[in-house]
Amino acid sequence: MSLKAPFHLPPDFLPRFGYRGGCRFVALFWEPCGDEACYHDGQSYACGSCDNWLFLDFIRRPDVRRWLDENGIHLGSSDEAAQHWLIVDAFTDNLYAAPRQDARAILLRQELSEQSR
Repeated sequence: MSLKAPFHLPPDFLPRFGYRGGCRFVALFWEPCGDEACYHDGQSYACGSCDNWLFLDFIRRPDVRRWLDENGIHLGSSDEAAQHWLIVDAFTDNLYAAPRQDARAILLRQELSEQSR
């Protein structure tokens, strides 16, 4: 199950973050091993070559932080692996959060179920 966010990524976020692929759905999260922001699109994965500060600045925005906290969404930290991944719909700019395993299934299918809440 995924949860739609009430905000979008800033323009050109994905290319500035370091994502160069062409998949529709791309997950963003934090990896404690290396203490870095990462992406996964079901075909490719990168950690360490992404713009950590761009990611951190985004998830620290007051509206984003409030939504994450209110919904118990944990995108990872220096001490803990991500329990959820933030999924970007690169076609519509919509954002969703889903538990890591659900997010991985979405990425592999490149399809978001209608069961989003």
